[in-house]
Parts: sequence; structure tokens; C-alpha cells
Amino acid sequence: MLDIAPLADVPSVDVTFTQWVGQRARLHGARPALTYVHDDGVTKDEWSYAELWQRSFAVAMALRAVGKESEATQRRALLLFPPGLEFMAGFLGCQIAGWIPVPTCYPKPGRAMPRLDSATEDCSPSAIVCDRATSRTIDETRFTAAARGLARIETETSLEQFAAELSSELIDSRSLSQSPDDLAFLQYTSGSTSEAKGVMVRHRNLMANLHAIQLGFGLECHGVECEEFLHAAFWLPFYHDMGLIGGLLATLYLGGHSLVHSPRSFLQRPIRWLQLISDHGIAVSGAPNFAYQLCVDRIPPEQTDSLDLHSWRTAFCGAEPILARTLSDFGNRFAACGFSDSAFYPCYGLAESSLLVAGGDGPSLPKVIDLDRVALGSSKIKLIQPRARRVMPASAVQSLVSCGRAVEGMEIEVVDPQTCRIVSERSIGEIWIRGTSVAAGYWKRDADANNPFGAEIARGVFSRAKSDANNESYFRTGDLGFFHDGELYVTGRLKDIIIMRGRNHYPQDIEATVRKVIGESTGQSTGQSAGQSAGQCAAFSAPAPRGESLAIVAEMPRHAGTDDLADLVRSIRRHVIDIHEIDPRHVLLVRPATVPMTTSGKIQRSKCRQMFDAGEIQARYRYDRSSASEQTPIAIAALPHPASVVDRPVVDSTLRAWLSEWLISRAGVEPHLIEDDKPFSDYGLDSMTAVELSGELEDWTGIELTPIVAWNHPTIEKMAEFITDQFCGGSLAGSQDSVDPSTAVDHVAASLGG
Repeated sequence: MLDIAPLADVPSVDVTFTQWVGQRARLHGARPALTYVHDDGVTKDEWSYAELWQRSFAVAMALRAVGKESEATQRRALLLFPPGLEFMAGFLGCQIAGWIPVPTCYPKPGRAMPRLDSATEDCSPSAIVCDRATSRTIDETRFTAAARGLARIETETSLEQFAAELSSELIDSRSLSQSPDDLAFLQYTSGSTSEAKGVMVRHRNLMANLHAIQLGFGLECHGVECEEFLHAAFWLPFYHDMGLIGGLLATLYLGGHSLVHSPRSFLQRPIRWLQLISDHGIAVSGAPNFAYQLCVDRIPPEQTDSLDLHSWRTAFCGAEPILARTLSDFGNRFAACGFSDSAFYPCYGLAESSLLVAGGDGPSLPKVIDLDRVALGSSKIKLIQPRARRVMPASAVQSLVSCGRAVEGMEIEVVDPQTCRIVSERSIGEIWIRGTSVAAGYWKRDADANNPFGAEIARGVFSRAKSDANNESYFRTGDLGFFHDGELYVTGRLKDIIIMRGRNHYPQDIEATVRKVIGESTGQSTGQSAGQSAGQCAAFSAPAPRGESLAIVAEMPRHAGTDDLADLVRSIRRHVIDIHEIDPRHVLLVRPATVPMTTSGKIQRSKCRQMFDAGEIQARYRYDRSSASEQTPIAIAALPHPASVVDRPVVDSTLRAWLSEWLISRAGVEPHLIEDDKPFSDYGLDSMTAVELSGELEDWTGIELTPIVAWNHPTIEKMAEFITDQFCGGSLAGSQDSVDPSTAVDHVAASLGG
């Protein structure tokens, strides 16, 4: 039995996360732990610490009934949950039982699941833990072989089955025979669908990082005698490291109360996130950069009159490049609602360090420096002074936001990736980290030649690290950055990973999809033995109003005609959206030998991006999504209210005109391509855009719409007819919920990371 320090003290890394939460449940069990707020903003499900612990123990008993864990290694369990509270019962239940929880993305209805399949093949699970509704709707025929026929543990059924065996007195978590070196969970990094990598996060790593988050955010760890406790709010997916650790686990660690709602709820109507903060006096919440930008772009002034954001003390921002303009625009936009830009907490982190690596000493005004963009493109740091900044064109300046300093227990070095020597301040290099929060490695990847864990800095070079004598190795993040005045600024990636909406996209995966589409459309082979027959392709990130966007430069076979290139681009967009859940902002179809290559035949994506930025690429056909698609909602016409059947023609024609304008302005569709009977999929409507469409229609008409409405009524004509029926009365054109709306979240959440 392990002893636990009193709650008034900071918990030790020698205590497991499960023991610590169980101790909180025993000492202040009546305190609210988790509340799930449904999309209507009114309906709620709430668990206290005691109820969370009892439900988790029931899941543990069900898992133990499956069989004893292997003596060689802990068993793994896939966690498949839609947004809601049941996830935490499954997560903690696995830990209590001695199993390793594996948070995964929610299964897609009727669609392939390459990321889920890849993670499943890698970790070889022995069970699936899910809620009852998910268990009833899972189609095992769509699973990879490694996930078929597994024991299935339903959280609600477990509680019913073992209710009689659960003592009325909470089971003391100190009786759990756990070690801080046991694996707390496997965090599968977003990225290449063919190279799933499970980060092995030990309890010791997790507890160290939660302590660092507490100190970095400037929060207190309240004891049992304290009536005041933290209130936090989150909408990020639970399988996303920021949503899991920065959201749920950090709040439980501090004895606080988390209010959560779904990613779909936020993306459909961003005001819901801020309304949640306002209504419940939330102190801590955060998200990737794009979420703050979406609030600026999508929330009209009339929706903010009742917002009160004075309570929001820590607004953390990370998981993707942080834009100075986004933070400035958000601060200015919501200052009248009581938001203070001194609440911002820009930070840097990654799953391999559990989560947080660098941040400020508490929230504060963001520190921003201006750099010469051309010099930065050549990996040189040239600071621009304020006086010079005022007379320079915006296109010549790159503003970077400080990510602060290394958090408690973490060390950061900026290293020349070739020589493995530490570089001087204001010199760009690869970011290397080490510390108690850094994970044990990747699951079953110790023998990989390119394993980034275990790196050593070259001897004889001065290091800022305080613990060189212990000879601990580093983790090579693959991120590029530099120190300025002792603070870390992140500039990009050593490799060509594209980060959008907090999710990593490997360009080679996108390029393979594009080559396949071009090959099939032109009759060319796309196999590896085909060499140049299908043409080369480069995918890379490009600047956009909301942050980074995807650009694709693809070579066309010499014999390909020009009449069908517009259709080919639409086909490329549809396939990239369907497989990778990202809509390209730029697609350039070019002649052979345009994409730059190394002498060894590798694609030079960085050089291709430089050519793109400089306008040096000559395209046979070029698609650029309209910049207007990133702006505030378009003006809406007045509709008759109340409306009756006689108003149907006016309402129908008004809706058709608005939908056409929306597709042009928000989705970047060329006006001459708009047709009332053309499927939305032909315009490349991705999951996030469909959610935005339903949200803006709901704001305008007052009719509650699920995001699935765009799939069930997939043309301007059918959508207008459906809403007209709802608005004016008459026979409905089919239920908007013919697809289970509870499964719709994955169309959205999968685009957010994990």
C-alpha cells in the first residue's frame, strides 16, 4: 500500500494519478467533478467525485472479470466514446484494473477508419471499453482484424452488473497496488495514418506534467477544507492530448470541476463556448489558435451583448502555430465583454512530453516580436524595431508569439540538428527537451533507427541545462525555434508536417492521395515502380487568415488535356477532404518537372513553398479558395414571421439565394459553378464547413439543425425545401436525423487532432 500526502500539499510523482483522484473522491466526494452540457446549453449530466470513482471501479471490476493481466505487460483497452461523461469512467476504470487505456477517435459511420485501425494494429488491444449506445451501433465488419471479436465492456452495464458488490463506503485508492512507473495510458499521436505511434505515458510523467500545468497556469491545488475550487470548461476531443490532459485530467488533479461540451457544439456555434464560460464563471479554458480565430470570424456583435468573461483568468493557446494577430483580434473583439488579454497563456507542448513543455509564469499579455520575413525564410533572425515596423509593408514582417520558458521539471535546448551542438541565442535550431514529464518512448518502437528518444548533445559544448551531470538523454521534437531574451519562439518543423486545427498531417499521405486521383483520372499507374509516370506532388502549409492552410502542387502527365482540369481539382479536393479531413486552400496543376527534387529523388517541399510564396510556379490550372470564405457571416435577409404556407415561395427563393451566396463567400465556390441541384460534395464541402453552414442557418432561421442536415439534404434545392417546410409548415422532405446525430461528432472532432 502506498501512502498519499495530505491534499493540502502538492501530490508527489511517487503517487499514481488513479490513487490521487481516488483520494479526492474519498475526502470530498460530494464535490462536482464533471458536467456534460448538451448542445441546447440547458440539459446537463453531472457526476460528483464519489460517483466518478464508483463508476470507474465498476468498469475495473468488469475488466478484471475478462481475465488477469499478463505478467509480462499490461493489457490494453481501446476507449471508444462520443462526447460525454462515460469516457472518464472508462479511462479511470482501465487504470484501476491495471489495464492501459488507449483513447481513440470515435468510429465513423459507414466510413473507413485508417487512424483507428492503425492504432489498433499497433497496440493489439484485448478489450473495447465504450458506452452502451456505441456498443450497440459498432459495425465490426469495418474494424481491422485486431479489433474484431474483442471483449466489450459497456460502462453503464458495468455499473448495473457490479452495483451490489460496490461498497457503500468508497474503496480507498491507497489499497491499489500501483507503481508510478506503470503506464497511465497510450497517447497515439496524430499524423501519418500508416505510422501510428503510441506515446507511453507513465503515471510519473503524467503527475509531473500536471504539477507543471498547475504552476504554469498559476493555479492552486485546493484541499478538502477549502470550499472554493476551480471551474474549467472544454470542448476538445478526449483523445486529443490537450483535451485529455490540459482539460479533464488537470482539473481532476486540482480537485476542480470541468464543464465539457462537444466539438460539434462549438464548431456549429462558437458562441456556445464563450456562453459556457460566461454562464458558469469559468476560470480556465483553452484551445488551439483556430478556435480563437473562429470566435472572431463567426460570432456577430449582437450575440455578445449578454456575455460576461471577467471570470476567465487563464485562456491557454497551443497545439498549432499561434498567430499574434489572432490573439490581438480576440482580445480587442471581446474586451467589451470583460475579457482581458492578460489572461492569455500561449504555450508549447507535445504528446511525447505528456503535454506542456513551455509557457509563461502564469497568464500575461502575450510577448510578440517582429522579424524580417525574408531573413526568417533563410533561417536567420533579424529583429524589426517598432519605428521601422510602422513603415514596412505587412507582407515583409513575420510576427512571432513567445511560448515562454521551460516549465517546472523540463529542460529545453535549441540544437543544430546536423552537429547535435547547442546553438547560440537568436539562432534557429531543433528543439530538444528532457525532464520528468517526457514519456518512456513509443510503444514497440525501441528498435527504430530514427527513434527521437534518447538523443545526446555533442560533448564539450556549453549547455544551459542544470542537470548535465545525470547524463539524461533528450527527446528530439522535430520542431524548429530559437531563444530570445531567454524565451522560446517556435518557427516551424524540421520535417514537413502540416499542423492545422491542432492536428498533424504528414504531407506524404496527402501526396499519395493526390497522385492516386490523378493517376486514376488520366489512366496512369501510381505504384512505386511507376516512377514519374503519375507525376510528382508536393503538399505543404501556406499562410491563411485563420492560420495555416494546405497548398498542393501536382504535376500532370504531358498528354493530359486542359478541358477537365477543373473537374480534376474538385475530385482532388473531395478525396483529400474524405480521407484526411482537410480542405486544400490552393491546388496548382503543373507541367512535369515543376516540383523541385533533390539529386536523390526526394521532394523539396520547403523549396516548393518558397517558389509558391514568390509566385514563381507556372500552373496549367490553379484553384484558390476565396479569402472571403474566412470572413464573418454574410448578411441575411428578413424572413416573414410568423410564416405560413402562403410565404413558401418567398422563403424558398430567399433561402436559395442565401445558400448560393454562402457557398461563394464562405466555401470559396466559383459563382459560375453554382447549381441548385448539384451535390454539396461536388463543391468540396468538408465536415467543418458543413457544421458552420448548419450553425449559420440556425442563427438566421431559429430552426434547430444538426450538422447532418447537409448530408441528408445535399443540394441547394433540397436544403431550401427542407428548411422552408420547417419554417412555413407543410410536408417534410425527410427527417434531418435519418443519420444518428450522436455519430455526427466524429466528422468534426476528427479534424481537431488526437
